[in-house]
Amino acid sequence: MKTRSQKKARSTAGKKIGARIGISLLGIMFIFWGLITVALGIVGEKGVAVITHIRREGGERNEAIRGRYTYCIAYRFSLPDGRRIEGWTKQIGDSVFLKATGKSIRPVRYFAAFPHINALEKDTQSYWGQAVIVGIGAFLIWVMNSKRTRKK
Repeated sequence: MKTRSQKKARSTAGKKIGARIGISLLGIMFIFWGLITVALGIVGEKGVAVITHIRREGGERNEAIRGRYTYCIAYRFSLPDGRRIEGWTKQIGDSVFLKATGKSIRPVRYFAAFPHINALEKDTQSYWGQAVIVGIGAFLIWVMNSKRTRKK
């Protein structure tokens, strides 16, 4: 029969493995996100999106620069076969913003085989930003699966 300390040690080991798996999966998602946006910028089809909604989220951001807010921008674009695809992005801006009138357009990139994976073109052009995202994902995987972490 197992003692209480043996059960507790087994429970703690299970929690450590679960945390390692969870953070490693988060790292994998960061890597995929960075690589997909780079791929959209390089091989994605071009289209024109119409801004449908702009919504300010929450209150003022807790930053050193005052008067900055997070905005959720929804857009819609049409494929050559007539199907309409919707997407959204986030943007940080000041307190003054325009309402969406349905006349504002922005270039968009999408995969022809799966157009639901799309992004505004400006989000696919910052390769340094995607490199940082991929680096963070690789760092999370490396830290959680290095030998030193497993020994603790």
